[in-house]
Amino acid sequence: MRVFRRGEAPVKTTSSSSATEMECPYDVISQPGEYFVQSSEAMVCTWLFLTGPSAVVELEITELDYPCAEDSFVEFFDGVALQLGVFPTEAGHDLPVQERVNMVCNTGSRVLLSSQNVAMLTYQSPANGGAFRLIFKHKTIQAPCNIFSPDSSGAFTLSNFNKQKNCSFATIYPGYINVLHMAVGRETNEARLKCKGMTDMVQFAEGNSLELSKMNIEQRMCGRTGGKSPTGPEGAVPSPADALHGRDGTAASLVYKKRAQCTSGITIPLMCQMSVVRLVSSGQHDNSITFTFTRETGEKNECVSF
Repeated sequence: MRVFRRGEAPVKTTSSSSATEMECPYDVISQPGEYFVQSSEAMVCTWLFLTGPSAVVELEITELDYPCAEDSFVEFFDGVALQLGVFPTEAGHDLPVQERVNMVCNTGSRVLLSSQNVAMLTYQSPANGGAFRLIFKHKTIQAPCNIFSPDSSGAFTLSNFNKQKNCSFATIYPGYINVLHMAVGRETNEARLKCKGMTDMVQFAEGNSLELSKMNIEQRMCGRTGGKSPTGPEGAVPSPADALHGRDGTAASLVYKKRAQCTSGITIPLMCQMSVVRLVSSGQHDNSITFTFTRETGEKNECVSF
């Protein structure tokens, strides 16, 4: 499994194709459409594909023009592998990490589907180059769980849909979580900041890693706050088509339209490189939490090793 790195200058190639060319060594792509890459020399490229929170990534490989060998391959990863860890973590995904890797040469699979709104594709071309082409689609799902956000702000909802599973929101910025609505665990008219002995809760974590064991749990919450659940046409989660725009990974703000009326007044600062909201659910309750994330605009990073 390869790791996505940022900070290198893209390398451009040329083609008469009407499809959009993916940049190498890296690119972040959120606009559905047809894409290609071609090279005349050896290179390694990595791309992140992103959809809105209520959709998953579907990639259809339509053309392949490279030898399937040890030094030449296309690798699909269900999620994202950063230098700081993997999202979703193994505890938050139905499959172990090794089974989330799909080598297109080995399997011959031409349609690749993620389990959440982010997937990673790595291409290593041989010394004499190669090329391939794909179609990227946003596939809407009824019960989204994990959300990866490259944006610096927005509103998001996590829900277990009355099932026994853990769902997480993760972003690569320090910032502030403002809870708009929460209904987690036993029925109550108040939010509890101490959930000792509770099987259902929300964890607000910060760290310089995505591994929960290496993060600080800044706060745990359970109970209810924020009034009526924000669902329907005025809800916090827009359609996947409206959620993201631009192939550079810039996301449109997922604006909660009645934020002023429904804010709970609970704000949790998460001042490390990685910010995570994790909904832990036993399956005994229909849990959900809606919140905004606002990026810390300064150079503040108060993180320590945990």
